[in-house]
Amino acid sequence: MEHVHPLDDIRLEPLLAPFATLAPRVVVTIEDVDGAVLASSGAPDVDAASDGSTHAIDVAGTLVGRVVVRGTSPDAPLLAAAGATLARAIGALLEHVANERHEAAGAAARRIESELAHGRRLQRSFVSLVAPETPGYDIASHYEAAREVGGDFFDLFRLRRRGRPLSVVIADVTGKGIAAALLMAFSRPLLHAAIDHTKGPGEALTRTNLILVEERRSSLFITALVARLDLPTGHLRFANAGHEPPIFVPGDGSPATLVLGSGPLIGAFADLVLPECAVDLRPGDMLVLYTDGVTDARSPSGERFEEGRLFAAIAASRDGSAGDVVQAIAGAVAVFAGRAEPADDITIVAIRRLPLRP
Repeated sequence: MEHVHPLDDIRLEPLLAPFATLAPRVVVTIEDVDGAVLASSGAPDVDAASDGSTHAIDVAGTLVGRVVVRGTSPDAPLLAAAGATLARAIGALLEHVANERHEAAGAAARRIESELAHGRRLQRSFVSLVAPETPGYDIASHYEAAREVGGDFFDLFRLRRRGRPLSVVIADVTGKGIAAALLMAFSRPLLHAAIDHTKGPGEALTRTNLILVEERRSSLFITALVARLDLPTGHLRFANAGHEPPIFVPGDGSPATLVLGSGPLIGAFADLVLPECAVDLRPGDMLVLYTDGVTDARSPSGERFEEGRLFAAIAASRDGSAGDVVQAIAGAVAVFAGRAEPADDITIVAIRRLPLRP
């Protein structure tokens, strides 16, 4: 990148115009700290003596250049005073320009911060922070963007069909920040519409993938898990496109396990075949969904949180509510990461089928 000298911020030639009538016997130049001439009131007379004066140009105590008066004149003291005045004036002008630029940058930063805050509020409205009414189930969630806006999203909504099953979506755009948030905003309604108009989770993801491959122009992709839960029976079908496997937590106290079965992420390949998997939630059972911001979280020393700590957090809170489990996971990640910069957006969803009343 080309270096920009502080004196390039102002037009120097007009400042030297009053001295032009004195050339060639007297020439006033403005030089940088290395002596390179940036502007001159005229060409010097080679026969003129090299007597003159030099006056520092500084901005906030930092030397940025010099005003040099060269030549012979009976008014040498007056010219020296004029050169000193010119140097001070240039320094003051540069400081004024710098202050204005700083104020403009601050105002721009405040505008950007305001826009990002608005984007954060808008994005919060995209995710189902409050689950729909689901009699017989306890549902809780946690969402935290790594930056002002993020690329995770999840959705919980009742389908308009017989039995009104619960649709569950959790997805993660590769990367984070504004680019990921924009792709999330584009993809979320596509996926929602596909779920409403297809027979099952696998077909919904396949249809969404086809649109993303044909329409988008981005190097980012999406991992997504779509599930459909039949509330009366607890039967849950899901299709997983490259996303973290859900964790099944039995209500009888036996060990939690990963529910495996996954295909490629969406947005990368036109031909996408995703198997559908199933799990039955009996009374007391729970399913935990999450994005890789949980397992990829890093401590200040760079160590990853990984699945072991995730399972430990679930084990320590599994006898509580869905909210207890979600908060236990989020709290464990926060303590582990400390003041380290977030590795990625974090989303956690827990769905627990309530035990039968005695």
